Amino acid sequence: MSELKSLGKPTRRVDALEKVLGMARYTHDLKIPGMLVAKVLRSPVPHAEIVKLDVTPALKVPGVVAAITSEDFVDHSNWGFPVKDDYMLAYKKVRYVGDPIAAVAAETEDAAEAGLRAIVLELKELPAVFDVHEALQPDAPILHEELAKAEAEETTSGELENAEFIEVHGKGNLSETLIVRQGDPLAKLPECDVVLDAVYSVPHQEHAYLETEAALAVPTADGGVTVYVGDQSPFITLSNLVMTLGMPGKVRVIQSPHIGGAFGGKSDMVYETAAQAAMLAIKSGRPVKLVTSREESMIASYKRDAMEMHYRLGATKDGRLRAAKIECWADSGAYASMTPFTSWRATIHAMGPYRYEDCHVDISCVYTNNGYSGAFRGFGNTEVTAASEQAIDELAEMCGMDPMDFRLKNCVELGDTLPFGQKLEYSVGLKQCLERVRKISDWDRKRAEYSRQPANQEIRRGIGVASFFHGISLGAEGLDFAEHTIRLGEGNTFEILTGLTDYGQGSRTVFCLIAAEVLGLPVERFQWMPCDTDVVHECGPTVASRSTILGGNATRLAAMRLLTQLYETAAMMMDCMVPEVRQEGEVFHGPGGRRVSLDEIIAYARAHHIPLSAKARWEMPRIHWSFAQGRGVPYVAYHFGAQVAEVEVDRRTGVTKVLNIYAVHDVGKVVFPQGIRGQIVGGISQGLGYALMERVEFDKGYIQNPNFDTYLIPTAADMPIVTVEFVESELPFGPFGAKNVAEPSMVPTAPAILNAIYHATGRRIRHLPANLERVLLGYDLKDTVTTVCQIGVCERAKCEL
Repeated sequence: MSELKSLGKPTRRVDALEKVLGMARYTHDLKIPGMLVAKVLRSPVPHAEIVKLDVTPALKVPGVVAAITSEDFVDHSNWGFPVKDDYMLAYKKVRYVGDPIAAVAAETEDAAEAGLRAIVLELKELPAVFDVHEALQPDAPILHEELAKAEAEETTSGELENAEFIEVHGKGNLSETLIVRQGDPLAKLPECDVVLDAVYSVPHQEHAYLETEAALAVPTADGGVTVYVGDQSPFITLSNLVMTLGMPGKVRVIQSPHIGGAFGGKSDMVYETAAQAAMLAIKSGRPVKLVTSREESMIASYKRDAMEMHYRLGATKDGRLRAAKIECWADSGAYASMTPFTSWRATIHAMGPYRYEDCHVDISCVYTNNGYSGAFRGFGNTEVTAASEQAIDELAEMCGMDPMDFRLKNCVELGDTLPFGQKLEYSVGLKQCLERVRKISDWDRKRAEYSRQPANQEIRRGIGVASFFHGISLGAEGLDFAEHTIRLGEGNTFEILTGLTDYGQGSRTVFCLIAAEVLGLPVERFQWMPCDTDVVHECGPTVASRSTILGGNATRLAAMRLLTQLYETAAMMMDCMVPEVRQEGEVFHGPGGRRVSLDEIIAYARAHHIPLSAKARWEMPRIHWSFAQGRGVPYVAYHFGAQVAEVEVDRRTGVTKVLNIYAVHDVGKVVFPQGIRGQIVGGISQGLGYALMERVEFDKGYIQNPNFDTYLIPTAADMPIVTVEFVESELPFGPFGAKNVAEPSMVPTAPAILNAIYHATGRRIRHLPANLERVLLGYDLKDTVTTVCQIGVCERAKCEL
């Protein structure tokens, strides 16, 4: 490959200046004359039948202009993918504390609040269930008596074309069971010299994005509605609005130019927020803005699924992995949301990036009345890797081996076959990542030195490692494509039009860099345009860290076509053949010393009505996974990596301080250096929180920590020194060889920290988070205390019942 001019070079984010100067505008900032304020009435109890719901008293409150329930929507607003079990506003039942029931729009916030208080709501409380094992008992309360499975044709992007999805499913509160199958591990385990049998668990985690859910809906002259929203997938928002509003061809979704973070959380609840605002705008005939408060957001929004994981691993005494039997139970909460898909990804990654002879994985998705679960960075892989990388460490110790040596002995390499039958054919840099992180962390010296610390030393240090793999993009979950347009815009710049969302991860800079590289022009010549569903082409959802590969390739192809147009126009201007044209930056040379600048080409094109515009579509290679057999090719290729954590533990208090994180990731090719480092450091901070402090606490369905004063996330003071390096094992079909990085960055952080804590203290923390009590005492004080404290929206509404 010739030397790259833009990619891999230090570059300023294209949206940095407006954010730094405070000029960036988010959905919260949008205002339109005549705009109404909307509020939502939410369930005060975890499970109940709606006996009476009357919003007409709210309409008598001064200032209230409109009020809605599920009766205002088509099919009572029933929606959901892959399981159609949710409602934009509750229909007949509520299934968790925070379930939306009704909404009002008013002239002021006070009037809207008064309108909510005026609504007549009678609920008949039903028995509820909060534990996945109790939920599977025959006499457990059932959350969804009649499950309606989503039909493939109802999706907007053909998500099911690659898979035989939901061939294996359950009944009652068991929504789905996802599997991987190879051989017979139960028969193989007794033959193994060393067998580990351990149970691990991870809690619900809050996304903690800066901007809460928000939407602004504006009725249009043709009886339709335009919705401005900050979400991850504008075309899914559009699809849900069209379906539940019953307005095909009259709904338009415009992406807010800036979004205050997502991490997987700006999906389901934002779809609901957009639908509620849209229906209120239609009923009132006025613009309506709906913004959730922080407390409301944390009570009502979905979380990372909590998961219990039973691992049985077998190996030879010299440390060769042989068998894995893994059973997991995911707490889906009140609705399925993305839990079937997160659990599917979890089955693929549950055994880690290692070679096994026999392997079975079973993950059950279980309905409970604990809020609900959905997409979150790592999408199932984060959960199972927290368990599997501790299990690998424990097995290594049982074999008497250094954990780094154990991983190097068993890690997959190019040409190996994964336990579900896939041969690794592309870009496998795991061994290089492990070897590099071993060196830069000074692993061997520190491991030996910390192992020699006196047993009674009060402050002890430890060092731990975790490796991982992460399937690229959607995989067999759905049709994987993007379609981009690059066109001449104002100020002689080129606009990149995409249906993919930049919610802070830096994809707009990545697209501009790729276009600049292909066209040989400065990055400043390009600008990214927010998605408008009336203007851009659908690109599928902005999830699964897919933007760089899918959007990058679509940008690359569109840029190549645009470059051809520039050459053709230059040849026309210089009266020569296209092959005679040579480009040097913004100058195009012809024979005989003739030359024209890019600005002259643009002026010529404008004067002669020559369109400088190109679009291109790129699809991921087709693959297939059998959900019934638990075998196939789930992802075309994988991101690989390893992280080492170095901690200091005060054994008098249980305080754990993470001193260093060393991260080496196989990213294929570095496109945007500052961006990729930012993603990895950000992922590590989220993984550190997951390891040490973050846990959404439900008590009988009531969230106990609905704000950032009680739900703790890491601050700058908690962050260690982070050393980041890359292995560039180029992916043949990645744009310039690049892979994804956003989600994988956090996947190994928590188990690396937990393994380091064990090395420091000798105490294995199998249940996250490793808070003070667990590190100091070995158990969580809250495990022994029963508290039911109904707070926030629950407390207010409870008083009215």
